[in-house]
Amino acid sequence: MRLLILSFFLISFLTQAQNQASSSYQQYNQTNFYKIEALYNAVDFDQVDYPLLQAAIFFVTNEERIKAGLKPFEKQIPIEKVAQGHAEDMVKYGFYSHTSKIRIKRTVLDRLHLEGINPVHYGENICSTYGLQYQTGRKVNPPYPSGQFTYAFTSKREVIPPHTYISFARSVVKLWMDSPNHRINILNPNFTMLGCGVKVYREKNFYNMPYFMAVQNFAGK
Repeated sequence: MRLLILSFFLISFLTQAQNQASSSYQQYNQTNFYKIEALYNAVDFDQVDYPLLQAAIFFVTNEERIKAGLKPFEKQIPIEKVAQGHAEDMVKYGFYSHTSKIRIKRTVLDRLHLEGINPVHYGENICSTYGLQYQTGRKVNPPYPSGQFTYAFTSKREVIPPHTYISFARSVVKLWMDSPNHRINILNPNFTMLGCGVKVYREKNFYNMPYFMAVQNFAGK
């Protein structure tokens, strides 16, 4: 019984701490957010500041809305929880799809309903992409024994650096904007709210390079 109570306490504490960290970025706006110094730090894949990374994706996405003459998205913590949960589930259960392997979370609408969200309009973008500033298509050396990823067939040891929080956000939003269907979601005037979620994992088919699963959930009344 004591173990169960302790486990419940730890889960409650971690959930509360995560919600507080996530909501701490609510105080920022489209201008002062970019003054956060940590945005320009390299991501430590063993200690990712997920609320900061998710906030970065949110604000960079709003840049695209503003450029298109649209009203910026409102950030909604419950929608962010849906996005983050789906990113975590895809990593944990080994799938990449809008359709979850978890029965009660099967569809986007199922996942929104579980958080008490009942939108008239809703959508989702997903992406799996590099955590490093890797140039797609270039050959890579196995990272062992140093653990650093380097490009192959170069005269000098060319290290592939990790993304910073802001460079990853810009990278993943660009991938979505370059894809017609994902771009439609970002620029859909019927969507007024946005939550973003990410989860790090190691890509087994690419020397265990760090990757991120990223999710955007959109909603509109």
